[in-house]
Amino acid sequence: MDEETSRPSPQAHDVLVKIEAISINPIDIKRIHRITATDPRVLGYDALGEVVATGSRANQYQIGDVIFYAGTTSRDGCYADYQLVDERLTALAPTRIPVAQAAAMPLTWLTAYEILVDKLGVQPTRGAHKNDTLLVINGAGGAGSVLTQLARWMGLTVIATASPNNFDWLREHGTAVCIDYHGDIQAQLKQAGYPTVDAVVNLFDTARYFDIARAIVRPFGHLVNVALTPEPIDIMSLQAKSLSFDWELMFTKSNLGYEMATQGAALALLSRLLDNGDITSTLTKRIVAPINARTITQAHDCLSANSVVGKIVIESPK
Repeated sequence: MDEETSRPSPQAHDVLVKIEAISINPIDIKRIHRITATDPRVLGYDALGEVVATGSRANQYQIGDVIFYAGTTSRDGCYADYQLVDERLTALAPTRIPVAQAAAMPLTWLTAYEILVDKLGVQPTRGAHKNDTLLVINGAGGAGSVLTQLARWMGLTVIATASPNNFDWLREHGTAVCIDYHGDIQAQLKQAGYPTVDAVVNLFDTARYFDIARAIVRPFGHLVNVALTPEPIDIMSLQAKSLSFDWELMFTKSNLGYEMATQGAALALLSRLLDNGDITSTLTKRIVAPINARTITQAHDCLSANSVVGKIVIESPK
């Protein structure tokens, strides 16, 4: 629903942003079910816009600067005309690509960056890990399409699963070896010359792919997961190979106030790489329309129908 409220005032590290474009993510739809009549919320976790006011301790930006960010689930989101966001979670937006292309990227980039840098210890420099291999389960998804690009830029050999009709998309976004998830993943890996990999990143179903990942990854390797699972998984089975099991949640830092400035730094790197053409936006559908309930519902319907590969962005008309 559309609702009129007073314009918020920035506090401390906050900046007030006039929203120009937002991107739709699966978490937006998942969080709708938490909303009740007595607990209304403003959703939305990818945005680009102009800084129009700053808090007493906010000193990164000048009025008029254009920034982008994913924000936090603990505050009102970007389905709005104006939004407050902690400046430590933001960075200057790219200047050489269209607004919609930049707005599509923050949440998925931060997920990919934290998996590779914070969890797997990969150095965020070009070509730093040319001897490492990575299997990405659901490589054609939003986070997967960014993770494969970033890993390739860092030098890793990227292997990813998808449906065969998305193999071209995988290759365009950094994947060296495409695996059909309908078939025997381990057999396909061996046939491609990879009996083991250094790490498996599961972006789809943690329980469903747990045993496969455990079998594929090398001793002392890593399993990184993002999806909660109601099914039990046998963590003790990882001991024999001394494997590490990791969770990644992009909102942990913002919700718990932990090293928030690292997200701003990661987005600053993204801005440079997008402007340089080293990373390509995963935008595939741009809706130029007011950011309101009707337009957002339209975008949610597209995402729920699984009819879009890549990201959907709503850009406010000039």
